[in-house]
Amino acid sequence: MFTAKKRLSLLVFSMILIGLSGTPAYAHEMYFTKNGSTITTVPLRWINKNTSTGRLKVLIDKQYLKDSWATYFEDARVAWHSSNVPAEFTTSSTSVNTYMATASADYWKQRFPGDSSWSEVMGVTDLYDTNGTVIDSYAKASASTKQIKGANIYVKPNPYNNSVFDYRSTMSHEFGHVLCLGHSHLAEYSPANPSTDPSIMSYDYLALKKSYLPQTHEVNDVKAMYGY
Repeated sequence: MFTAKKRLSLLVFSMILIGLSGTPAYAHEMYFTKNGSTITTVPLRWINKNTSTGRLKVLIDKQYLKDSWATYFEDARVAWHSSNVPAEFTTSSTSVNTYMATASADYWKQRFPGDSSWSEVMGVTDLYDTNGTVIDSYAKASASTKQIKGANIYVKPNPYNNSVFDYRSTMSHEFGHVLCLGHSHLAEYSPANPSTDPSIMSYDYLALKKSYLPQTHEVNDVKAMYGY
């Protein structure tokens, strides 16, 4: 999920993190719990691969994207498809494993009742496993098969004061979640320093508005998680 907050508050978090260790921390899982100093993760893994190339395969149906989300979708897709991440992101109307949609206003209000211009939820990704179970919480992730066969990405209708970068970076961030990459900015889970270890899975790095392209962090995450 990507949440856009007021730039000032995010930059404050970024400046705090710059003072931390610059040692890269890879393989952030989407779902985890922490008890004291012990972190317990749920290793979800995308199972779709191109049998010829061995690369992870994401086949996207984008027909339900609207307005600026549809306009800037291709930029986000190409960013991943052309990167060094061992994955293919292509559009398809058949054999789809990932659906993208601009949500209705009613759906968004029901799912995110506290959403506002101060702290906007811009996008969210639901994964589903080989049993068809939708995974949107730690409990569901723990009870799942851990093998992810598909994803649904929902983006916010009529977002407040979005820039072109916001559209591109939100969709690029959600593509990382499709591959089961977790957030890399969380203080309790080996946060990536946005200055020395840029990561588009980090809210703090995205707040700097430097790039929506997958970074070396994402390349290393995918390689570490999938054994490339």
